[in-house]
Amino acid sequence: MVFEEKLKQLIKSKYSKLSDLAEKFDMNYTQLSQYVNGKKISIDFLSKIIQEFPEADLNWLLRDDSSVDDSVNETATEYKAVMNNEQIIEKIEYLLKDLKKQLPEEK
Repeated sequence: MVFEEKLKQLIKSKYSKLSDLAEKFDMNYTQLSQYVNGKKISIDFLSKIIQEFPEADLNWLLRDDSSVDDSVNETATEYKAVMNNEQIIEKIEYLLKDLKKQLPEEK
């Protein structure tokens, strides 16, 4: 799958209309439509996408899966979404609690 297809998939996961995202990004609908249809993207646009969709794996988004050599044996299922801030905090709290259990008790 190429970038444009992945971008469309990502946008559809959160927005029912492309115009809604264009409004959110404060950009021209035509420009956004061109990006979605294969025009080279700007770094500014990519930065907005990353901020709007933090769960998206940038490596997955930018990699053209059709050009990946089969000998690498990678599949899209190997890519994981980035944890949001709340999930990160919960994970850290869990790990800290586990570490505290391992500490010797003070006498």
